[in-house]
Amino acid sequence: MFKEMTFALYAIKKNIQNSTELRVSFLLTVVGMAINNGAFIATWIFFTQSVGEINGWQIADVVSLNGFVAISYGIMFSLFVGIRRLPQYISDGVFDRFLLSPKSVLVRVATSSFHASAVGDVLFGLICFGAYIYLAGMTIPQFLLSILLLGNAIGMFFAVSVIAYSAGFYFTDGFSVTYSIFDLFMTPTLFHGGIFHGAMRFVFTFIVPSLVVGALPAEILKSVSFFQAVQLTGIVCIWICGALLFFHRSVKRYESANFMTFGR
Repeated sequence: MFKEMTFALYAIKKNIQNSTELRVSFLLTVVGMAINNGAFIATWIFFTQSVGEINGWQIADVVSLNGFVAISYGIMFSLFVGIRRLPQYISDGVFDRFLLSPKSVLVRVATSSFHASAVGDVLFGLICFGAYIYLAGMTIPQFLLSILLLGNAIGMFFAVSVIAYSAGFYFTDGFSVTYSIFDLFMTPTLFHGGIFHGAMRFVFTFIVPSLVVGALPAEILKSVSFFQAVQLTGIVCIWICGALLFFHRSVKRYESANFMTFGR
């Protein structure tokens, strides 16, 4: 495990160094993405101002939701964006080289690429947490709790991404299917948490765990409930274990897509 972590950190370091060689382009990409996200959160802020509180949700809660989602998404799809490219690796036959590596296949795939624009999501998320401190204040217990909740959000993004994109092993057209599966999870993560209740809340917590990434962490942070945070951690751990099992079983279905041919 230690060797795998060391290799992952080395691969991430090299990916970042390669991406920052063109510094101006890198910075423009990061800042541009942060500004783009700002336009989205403004919509929800205006919505909350117009209709008022919904199930206790205020503007500060919407801001913290976007903070959790943006940072976890940004870390996942900047440092580990290789998972998202898994369907392409499978269809192009590039996945062969990961199988030949002595390192963990999943670690090799996850750290095989780096996406600079996702760093802009991390920057935007940090700005959101700064805004949350200004709007609602953040005590030391809340700060410690936010670290645990952010770890849960990243873990859930990882688990769902592995499951969604591993579906590429089962379909010929892996691109559209896997991206649709992930979008089914991703889209509700950005919705106002106050609109989910009853059966809908159950579905988007346990079946499609979108609320685990943003809405539930925002509510737990507001109530400062460490017990609920531990429960959420348990849910995330179950999903991560299931994702790892699904990935390793799916790899066994892989058949080399080598396109080499012999000339006559």
